[in-house]
Parts: sequence; C-alpha cells; structure tokens
Amino acid sequence: MKNKRNKFNRLLTICMTLLMVFSVMFTAAGTTENVQAASGGLGAYKKITFYKSGKVNGTTYSMKYNSRTHRYIIYAAKNGKKKAVLKSCSSGTIVTNGKYLYYESAAFLRSGNFGGTFRKRKLVQYNLKTGKNKVLISFKGEGPVDSIIGCDGTYLYMGYQTQYGDGMGNFAVVNLKKRQVKRLGKDCSTVQKVKNRVLVTAVGFPHGGPVYLINRDGSKCKTICSRAIKVSVKGNYIYYTEATYDWKTRKCRCDLNGNNKKALTSWSRGIAG
Repeated sequence: MKNKRNKFNRLLTICMTLLMVFSVMFTAAGTTENVQAASGGLGAYKKITFYKSGKVNGTTYSMKYNSRTHRYIIYAAKNGKKKAVLKSCSSGTIVTNGKYLYYESAAFLRSGNFGGTFRKRKLVQYNLKTGKNKVLISFKGEGPVDSIIGCDGTYLYMGYQTQYGDGMGNFAVVNLKKRQVKRLGKDCSTVQKVKNRVLVTAVGFPHGGPVYLINRDGSKCKTICSRAIKVSVKGNYIYYTEATYDWKTRKCRCDLNGNNKKALTSWSRGIAG
C-alpha cells in the first residue's frame, strides 16, 4: 500500500511539473512581454527560472528539477566548464547579481491542485564566492514556497509558487536589512522600476492578473488594472491589455504614475493590440 502511495505521489509531482512547463510555453507564446528592468536597481539582479538560463558577468546560471528530492539543482557554467553550485533550492525562480544568489529552501510534503506544500521553509542568501548559505528568514508552519522575481539589493520581491510557473500568489516585499516580510495578498509575475516606484504585473497567469504600482518597500499600493494579460512600458506611458473572464479585451494606457487611464481600443473578442 505504501509503495502504491509513493508511486502515486511521484506521478502527481511529474504531472504538476509538466503542467507548469506547458503553462510557461503558453505564456511565452505571445501573451506577455518581459518587463524586467534592464539596468540599475532591479536590473542589477538577473532572474533565472527553471525553464530559462541567464548570464551574469560571463557566467551562465541554469536550473534542473530533481524529482527525487523535489528540489532544483542550480548550475553555473563559464569557459566551457559547468558545475552544480546548489542542490537545496525549492524555488522555481531565483535571482543573482553574480555575487549573491537568493532562493528558498524547504522540505517537500505533498503536491496539490495549485502547487506543492512544504515545511521548514527558509529564505536564503548564498555567497557564490565562499559557497556559504545565510538564512535570512525562517517561516513557521506548512505552506507553499516562494519564487524570487526581483531584487535591488535592499528589497527582494517574491510570490508563492503555483502550478502556473510564472504566475505567483501572495506577492511579498522583503526588507533584506531588517529581515522583514510584507505580504500584499496579490498575484505577481514581474517587477520593474518605473520612475521612483515599482511596477508589478501578474501576466504570467494564462488568464492574466492585476497590474499595480508600489513603493520599493511595498507601501502605497495603487492598482492600475485588476486583470491584464499584457503589459509594457514605453516612453511616458504604461500600456496594458485589459481582459475579462469571458475573453473580451481592450488596449489601454496610463501615465507612469498610474493616472490618466485611457482606453485605446474598444472591447473585442481575442487579444487586443
């Protein structure tokens, strides 16, 4: 009976992993734009995902899921040499600036319809030079682990992993110096610096999600749109494709402060703009 239960759990985990991959493929197929900041602040840290590697200071970082341990192995490759630098990562998305790497480590308990449940969850800073881990925050009880979506060196941004891959829940801002976590209770996918604020989107969900502006510390949250499937920042405007659950969409824009909202197209079936 125990062997059958173990086989079922392994099969369920594999199915959930495949669902995350397919969800990411759907998302990347044209419903979203990468709005991660290019330089300075948030741009100093590169986001690495389980499905896409990234290069920082000449080193390429990648991740591979280990279904036996329910954790990701993080690899670093440079000058033709590749090595595993971490084997205890539970986050499906991490960030690094080439000096430090941020991730969550946890003990897997069980799979579920909306992601896994873990215990002994810890937010960790890994020093790539010394190979040492520093536990920043230990979380009590059982729950999902966080994927890390951005960092500016002072504040770190993350959200609960779900079956949607790039779509995360219960967005959080971590003050790295004070080691404090502020949860906003909103979905998230990407973060980007816009003027002196942070633009957060949840376009990683196939059905879209909220778009909102926050201060760097997570205060003064201002919702621009409750559900958008595409977001970009161009010039003096934030452009977003607003959507309804019966798949009517329209293209809109607002200024960089989230004011002066304007619909650029009428509601229509399919993806506007």
